[in-house]
Amino acid sequence: MDVHAPHEPVHTWKDFLVHLSIVTIGLFIALMLEAGVEYWHHRHIVAEARENIRRELESNHESATKDIEYLTKNLKNVAVNIRTLREMKAKPKARGTLENTMSFSSLDDAAWRTARDAGALAYMPYDEVQKYSGIYSEQQAVNDKARATADREFLALTSVVIADGPQNVPPADFDTMLHENGASLIELCTLKQYVQQLDGQYIEALKLKVAPPKVSDCVNFE
Repeated sequence: MDVHAPHEPVHTWKDFLVHLSIVTIGLFIALMLEAGVEYWHHRHIVAEARENIRRELESNHESATKDIEYLTKNLKNVAVNIRTLREMKAKPKARGTLENTMSFSSLDDAAWRTARDAGALAYMPYDEVQKYSGIYSEQQAVNDKARATADREFLALTSVVIADGPQNVPPADFDTMLHENGASLIELCTLKQYVQQLDGQYIEALKLKVAPPKVSDCVNFE
């Protein structure tokens, strides 16, 4: 913003006041234009951030729906493992197959981090930022829980790997494997509950006309 002194000499108070008025009006217009440009720029980055976050939440809602299905299948597999291990422990010559797998789609937060780093959150209403912050904090906890659960799920096969197959597992290891698969079952069920709760938050934030998922009972694994 440039402000220039009058080119003509000032001889009277009237001339001084006229020039002062012109400068003041010019400054006022310049400031208003600058404020207007900033206002519309802020509105633009907020609108863009909202749209990106909305799309990301929609994508994460779809992923969460799939994850609930994946976890339901994983839970059934581990429940079968436990029944198989009980039979093999009771009957050492019994044959059985164990399956420890983990399917899970991680939930994204790129739009949220971009909005934060670009400063868009500073121009959003506090309640809106608080809502999104809560969702993404819960989402990070779910992703962390999924990684930890996957580690436990795969480590439950340690005795099978060492023995080169479930039929070669020594009887003394069955209790350990039962314990590990039982712990994995609980971890998977807890993760499923977390995902169901988070998906309910997605549905509420997106104002979708669907019922939120019912939180599973960790006693009934069906």
